[in-house]
Amino acid sequence: MSLRFLVIFLLLTPVFTGFSQQELDYMGVIKINDTSIISYKISFVEKDGLVSGHSVTDLGGPHETKSYISGYFDKKENSLEFYESGIVYTKSPIIQDDFCFVNFKGKLKKLNERQLIEGAFKGLYNNGEECISGEISLGGFGKILKSAQRMDRRIDRSIFISKEKKEMVDLERSLDTLTMNIIAKGETLNIFTKDVTVKLSIYDAGKEDGDRINLIVDGEVILENYTVTKEIKDIEIPLKLGQANIEVEAINVGTSAPNTVRIEITDTRNFVRTLTNLDAGEKAGVTIVNK
Repeated sequence: MSLRFLVIFLLLTPVFTGFSQQELDYMGVIKINDTSIISYKISFVEKDGLVSGHSVTDLGGPHETKSYISGYFDKKENSLEFYESGIVYTKSPIIQDDFCFVNFKGKLKKLNERQLIEGAFKGLYNNGEECISGEISLGGFGKILKSAQRMDRRIDRSIFISKEKKEMVDLERSLDTLTMNIIAKGETLNIFTKDVTVKLSIYDAGKEDGDRINLIVDGEVILENYTVTKEIKDIEIPLKLGQANIEVEAINVGTSAPNTVRIEITDTRNFVRTLTNLDAGEKAGVTIVNK
């Protein structure tokens, strides 16, 4: 079992407090035919029974996909219904007809992070044809994070765990990594938009360590041997022929490996934030497609 699934299983236990927030975040897994387990997270708001937000499938994985979700919450019937209806971004090949969208309906007493969201879901293609289905098990993300912090403290204080093993286990950091949307060597993040121009923003989100990159858009070098700093560099990207192909090439790894550059894509509807994770000479890509 991979580390990201181990983290989710260890922490998917409700913690009862009175905390609440406007946007609700749930994280856990979807299980397919009792053989495949895929990490899954939903974030949404509810107003007058209407639910709207996003889901992320395969967090931190090679097929990470963010989709729109919408649905209904009926407090009289204690039921929650939501369905995915389109893609914001994906690391999978961009053939949208092949994507299987989650359609869920289950019982839920209240919309708060004390509750677990559990039950069967049906997977449907865009044309309504049924694809892979299975079960969903989600817990409140805020409570999962608190559980991770509490477990990290217990591990750190334990006299039965060696220092070397303690340094290898950091559940809070692993949880952060799951939700960070990292583009690694050879990966391409495919972003869908309805706009003909989008804004690309580049900066160093952490400590400035001299990371240098080449930024290439549709084969043209836009930034050459550029040193990334905390100052945000904004670039307007026109979608020629309906899309733009962006490559980030790491020139070095600065004073602290790897080369990590924050990249943000903004259009009139969406805001996508990602982070490169590259060694010197490696490349990662972003493809922006006008739907």
